[in-house]
Amino acid sequence: MGVGVKPPMYILIVGLGNPILGDDGVGWRVAEEVSARSGISLGDAPLPGLSPPTSDPVTIERYSLAGLSLMERLTGFDRVIIIDSLNTGQHSQGEVVHFTLADMDDLTHGHSASAHDVSLKNALKMGRHMGESLPDDEHVHIIAIEAQHIYDFKEELSSQIAAAVPVAAQIVLDLVEELTARD
Repeated sequence: MGVGVKPPMYILIVGLGNPILGDDGVGWRVAEEVSARSGISLGDAPLPGLSPPTSDPVTIERYSLAGLSLMERLTGFDRVIIIDSLNTGQHSQGEVVHFTLADMDDLTHGHSASAHDVSLKNALKMGRHMGESLPDDEHVHIIAIEAQHIYDFKEELSSQIAAAVPVAAQIVLDLVEELTARD
């Protein structure tokens, strides 16, 4: 790399959820929509902790992971955009919200019963403490869709959640453009 040339910033877009549990699969659907609109192939990693690809600074993947397993997948990325369902009752069904991990309270702090039940916030903190190359909490963006039916055993999204997919996909695409223009 020449003098004055900045290395690329690696961005991981993660669609989280379970595609056979109704609206819980919305993260996967948004990731698929972002892939279709951007032309970036879905690159679901076969193994945790793979280094980001050198050919394209933006990677799109889908996972049914949380905690430590998800933390392993974020290794080596500078910025992360996580797309997931949210069930707070504080937003209308299908509303899309954007915040960072730094904005979230860690509701599991002091209450985790096992290492398998670690919040992403705690998992990232542990990974950084062990020397892993992980983004700071303010560089982990969450694009969440308020959904009430996240345990229905079906592959289809409800109509309100399906209508939120293109909205969330556009927010993700705009955020990627903002992040790549900034640095």
